[in-house]
Amino acid sequence: MGRIPEDIINKIIEYNDIVDVISEYVKLKKVGRNYVGVCPFHNDKGPSLSVSPDKQLFHCFGCGAAGNTIGFIMKIRNYDYKDALLYLAERAGIDVSFDESKDKNKDLKEKLYKINLEAARYFYNNLKSTKIALNYLYSRGIDNKIINRFGLGYSLNEWDALIKHLKNMGYSEEEMSLAGLLVKSEKGIYDRFRNRIMFPIFDVKGRVIAFGGRVLDDSKPKYLNTSETLVFEKGKNLYGLNYVIKNKNLESIIVVEGYMDCIKLHQFGLNNVVASLGTALTTEHAKLLKRYTNNIFICYDSDAAGQAATLRGIEILESAGLNVKVIIVPSGKDPDEFVKNNGIDEFKKLIKDALFITDYRILKAKEGKNIKNQFDKVKYVNEVVDIISKLKDEVLVQHYSEKLSEETGISLNVIIDKVNKNRSNITSKNNNSNIRNNIKGNIYNLIPANKKAEAYILSILLNYPSFYEKVFTAIKPEEFLTEVYRELALEVLTKIPKGEEIDKNYFLNKYQEQEKIEDVARVFSYSIGSEDDMEKLLYDAIKTVKRFSLEQKINNLKSQIKKCELENDIHKSVQLMEYLIELQKKLDQI
Repeated sequence: MGRIPEDIINKIIEYNDIVDVISEYVKLKKVGRNYVGVCPFHNDKGPSLSVSPDKQLFHCFGCGAAGNTIGFIMKIRNYDYKDALLYLAERAGIDVSFDESKDKNKDLKEKLYKINLEAARYFYNNLKSTKIALNYLYSRGIDNKIINRFGLGYSLNEWDALIKHLKNMGYSEEEMSLAGLLVKSEKGIYDRFRNRIMFPIFDVKGRVIAFGGRVLDDSKPKYLNTSETLVFEKGKNLYGLNYVIKNKNLESIIVVEGYMDCIKLHQFGLNNVVASLGTALTTEHAKLLKRYTNNIFICYDSDAAGQAATLRGIEILESAGLNVKVIIVPSGKDPDEFVKNNGIDEFKKLIKDALFITDYRILKAKEGKNIKNQFDKVKYVNEVVDIISKLKDEVLVQHYSEKLSEETGISLNVIIDKVNKNRSNITSKNNNSNIRNNIKGNIYNLIPANKKAEAYILSILLNYPSFYEKVFTAIKPEEFLTEVYRELALEVLTKIPKGEEIDKNYFLNKYQEQEKIEDVARVFSYSIGSEDDMEKLLYDAIKTVKRFSLEQKINNLKSQIKKCELENDIHKSVQLMEYLIELQKKLDQI
C-alpha cells in the first residue's frame, strides 16, 4: 500500500475526535478544558491520562505515553501506523481504497484470495462426497456443524485433480504456483495436497489465505502447510482467529498447536481457541494476539517437543506484555485426545488450574530431579533462584523464596541472599528496577533527561517565540540528540523569524513509528509551568542538552582515539586528544 496522502490523513484525524475515540477504551471525565482518565498503558490508579480536545492530543503524566488519535490506536490495539490509519478510516467511513491502486501487488493478491477460495470450495465438496474422509473426521469426534463452520475439506488421492479443476475455472498454472497449491519438479507439476483432510486458513478479514492438510493414515509428513505466499506468512497468522475475534466479550485466548485441537475445543463451546499452525510462536503472533486481549493461555502438547515449545512461547508472549498462564494436559496427550477421552468439563478444570508462568518454569526445573539427593537439590535451588531473580514484583520474590525454602529445607535468608546476588549481577533490563514501573508486563523506561529537556525547550519556543534569540544563541539544533527534536528545532529556527506557525499535524503525520509520534506529541502537549519559573527551567534545560551533546562527542572521540592507537596513528591520536581536552573543559564549565 502506498503512503496515504497527507490531506486524507488529516481528514481521518478530523473525523475521529480524540475524546470520542479514547472514550471507547477509557472512562473520561471533563476537568476544565481537558478530559482526564485512568491511563490504559500502565498500572494506573489515579487519572494521570490527560486528553485535550483543542489540541487533539493525549498525554499521560505517569508513564509518558503521548500522541494523537493515530498514536493512541497504534498503542492500544498494537497496530502499526498503516493499520491504525485504516482502522480509523473505516471507523469514520472514509474510503482510502483509491490509494490501494498504488500497490503493485494488489491485483495479484486479489487473484490469490479468489483462487484460494475456489480451492476451498473444491476441497469442501470433495469431502462431502468422499465417505472415507468423512468417516475419518467422524471417528475423530468431529461433527458436521464444525465441518461446515471451519469449511473443512478433502484433497483427492490424485496427482492433478485440483490443477484440472482450477484450469477449468480459468486459473493458470502460474497463479496456482503463486498460491502455493501446486509443486513444480523435473518430472512435471502436481497438486501440493493429495489424500489429505484440508483445513482452510483464514485471515482476520475472513479471506482464505492458505491451507493445512492432514493425512488420513500414519504416513509422513502428518501435516503439510501451504508454503509462504504473497498473502500468507505462517509466523503472522493464527488458525481460527477469524472466529475468535467475533466474540463480543473476549477476555482471553487459548493458543494450541494443531488444527484438530483448535476445532475440537470450538466444537465443545470454547470459542476463544486459536492454533499456531504447527509452528513456534513468533513475536508477530504475540502482537496479533495483543490486539484482541492481554490474557493468554498456552496449551501445547504435553510431550517433550510441546513443552519445549511452551517454554519458548511464554518468553515471547511475556516479552510482548501479555499475561500468560499454562494449561497442563496430563499423560502425554494433546488437547484433542484429552477431550475425547475425558470430556470437556475435565478440560475446563485444566483451564481453571492453569499455572502462572513462574510456577510453570519452577515445575519444569524440578522435572527429573530428586530433591532428597543433595546434588539434585543444589541444582534445583540454583535454577529456581535464577527464575525468582528475574521477577520484578518484590511480593512475588518473597512468596516464591518462602516456597522454595519450605520445599527444600534451606534457610530463607540463604535463598534471599542468593536472589539478591543474582539480581545485582543482572545488567540488562532488570537494572534499576526501583525506578521502573511494571506496565502490562513490560518495564517502562523513564524518558531520558536530555529528551525531556529538548522537548521542554521546543515547547517554550512554540508557545513563547520571544525566547527564540536566547535559545538559539545558547544552543544549536544539531546539539539536540533526539532525531525528531533535531528536525523540529531546525523547523523552528527557520520559521519563527518569518512569523510562520509550526504545523503540529505535519510533524505528527510525518512519522510512522510509535516512539517518534510520542516524541512529537510530547512537545505540543507539554505542561510548561508558571512564567515565574520558566526562565530558570529553560536555562536548566539548555544546560542539560549541551551537557548530553558534549558527553556524546567526548565518548565518540574516545572511541576514535582508541582506534587510532590500535592503528598506531600517533599524529591523529594527539590531535584528537587535544580536541578531547578542549571539549572536557567546556563540559566542566556547564
